[in-house]
Amino acid sequence: MILSTGDIKQDYEVVDVVFGVQVIRSHFFRSGGRETLKFLPEANNKLADAAEAKGCDAVIWIDYDFAREKDVQIITAYGTAVKFK
Repeated sequence: MILSTGDIKQDYEVVDVVFGVQVIRSHFFRSGGRETLKFLPEANNKLADAAEAKGCDAVIWIDYDFAREKDVQIITAYGTAVKFK
């Protein structure tokens, strides 16, 4: 599965928008959020799983949102799932 924050140099057809969400519980929050980036691979894995479930080969134009709630931090990864021609 190819994951890219930009476009790729291969012919493809767009299938859908996919999301991957990773919630980080409060015990990580106490450190000021330094561990947040350690959870990006897990968010990416969830994104790849969502694309694979749709029969896709790659996710392009990936973007990330980071949010804080009272006891958690939330990483949301989203992008365009594509299938190679």
